Amino acid sequence: MPSAPERISVLVLEDDAAFAGVLQEELRGRGHSVEITRSVAEAIDQLGDATFDVALLDLQLPDGSGLDVLRVIGTESYPVEALVLTGKAEVQTALEAMKLGAYDYLSKPPRLEELYVLVTKAAEKARLRRENVVLRTRLRRHESVLGFVTDDAATKQVLATLERAASAVLPVLVHGETGTGKELLARALHEHSPRSTFPFVPINCAALPENLIESELFGHERGSFTGAIDRKTGLFEVAHRGTVFLDEIGELSLPLQSRLLRVLESQEFFRVGGTRPVKVDVRVVSATNRDLPVEVEEGRFRGDLYYRLNGVTLRVPPLRERRGDIPLLARHFLDRAGTSRSLDPDAVEVLKSYDWPGNVRELEMVIGRAALLCPSPAIGARDLPLEIRPRVAPRVLRTDLTLADMEKEYILAVLERNRRHRGRTADALGIDPKTLYNRLRGWGIADEA
Repeated sequence: MPSAPERISVLVLEDDAAFAGVLQEELRGRGHSVEITRSVAEAIDQLGDATFDVALLDLQLPDGSGLDVLRVIGTESYPVEALVLTGKAEVQTALEAMKLGAYDYLSKPPRLEELYVLVTKAAEKARLRRENVVLRTRLRRHESVLGFVTDDAATKQVLATLERAASAVLPVLVHGETGTGKELLARALHEHSPRSTFPFVPINCAALPENLIESELFGHERGSFTGAIDRKTGLFEVAHRGTVFLDEIGELSLPLQSRLLRVLESQEFFRVGGTRPVKVDVRVVSATNRDLPVEVEEGRFRGDLYYRLNGVTLRVPPLRERRGDIPLLARHFLDRAGTSRSLDPDAVEVLKSYDWPGNVRELEMVIGRAALLCPSPAIGARDLPLEIRPRVAPRVLRTDLTLADMEKEYILAVLERNRRHRGRTADALGIDPKTLYNRLRGWGIADEA
């Protein structure tokens, strides 16, 4: 079960030291984290260096207005909600702040209960905004989250280990072949963890260009390289308080492995072109289809990074090691396709006899194609792709048979292939069913067929 929400991170922009101290003391008394800034420039720097849930902004500052900070929040798309602190004569300015995206405003000095309620509600909205960023990313990538379907004892043991590991803070390494469901396990781990109300950010290390991966992971500052026209928030920062899933971790170059190790050890990093560290709180789940101990021995993967990632290991069995799940999964994919088609026993046998190098992902594609193209209510072996059907060994041509004997042997072989169904056999042979019957009767086996 998800734990209670974590403490709220609040940035206070207020040049009155006594008043700022009161706000800090009251909010910290409620278990929240509070940072005080006394100028617009300092507040903007703080917003760029750390992730806050709520910003309490005074309107009148020595170097500008809280409205200047609001404009930066909107321009940079920082995932923070702002509450404006107003004096009695600043109601019109407060309305302008609302137009700029402020969550609400409070009159100075605020009533404490009103302050607590608005800070809590604003923090909830900020967290929803972060979740929506991740959801939009998922939708753009056409991702879907499926249930992990299994009746296999070894796989159930993996899921049991996952449930025990979910509440811990240890990093998790998921090992398995392509298509076995490694990301699905990582998502399940996140959903069962205390971080489930915060983002789950999947990153495919193999899919990111080498020259962009550092910027994607850690972000960059404006002007840090050609084309960096704005500051970019990295995926580690987007995942603050949540989970980062590093898929295909074995594909990272050695220099990036070194950078990642430092982030895991310190929970902070520098944006590309940045001069100040950015602190984050993330749990790392990684996945690979490589044998990382072998990679370490051969110098392609850092041993210290492997030991840092390998807090708990989950090995996902390939589909060929859990063939009993194949009919269950096939039925699951048929249901997801919205079809009432069934699977003939011969199709099930073909599915179970194939080795599935693409594992569950390949099975899903095969079932989806068969459900689409099959002309009858039941999917048979003949409706499955040729590449997954058993290959028949080539027959050795016999020269000791007469033509009549060869005809008989061929017809009987086709009859067996069609499960002794005379109508389908006649169709396969291209002859009239009556002709087939006469042939069988002449050989004394018409009644058996």
